[in-house]
Amino acid sequence: MNANPLATRQNYTELPVHPIAVSLARRYVVCVLTDWGRDTLIDDAQLVISELVTNGIKASNPSEDEIEAYGMLASSYRRVRIGLHRAAGGVVLEVWDCCRRPPQLCRPDAEAIGGRGLLVIDTLAITWGYRWPKTGGKIVWAMLGEVS
Repeated sequence: MNANPLATRQNYTELPVHPIAVSLARRYVVCVLTDWGRDTLIDDAQLVISELVTNGIKASNPSEDEIEAYGMLASSYRRVRIGLHRAAGGVVLEVWDCCRRPPQLCRPDAEAIGGRGLLVIDTLAITWGYRWPKTGGKIVWAMLGEVS
């Protein structure tokens, strides 16, 4: 049996803070979920990981004031990390970035160009949240499950 090498690696990977990271994260999610036999979650998981990574990239380009206010890790600005974890009937998707500023669910005006990512996650996920690891930065996570 010739397994996809990306899907057989550990359930996390590190990506550059670059627009290509969103595409790479989507591919990684497809490989891992296919390997785990969770194909029915792939479409929602790709959308959720796209939003999480996009937000992580934005958070990883901080202003000098944010660096001081949130105690960001100077060596970590140019990468985000994603993780997938099996859950009963579903999966937890996580994205780490260097910023300690918590994510905020907002309701942008109809004419606004962006700002809807967490609304998408809130709609698709069973639950979502964030935590601050001792190593710095933050992890934003979302749990997706099988519809019965």
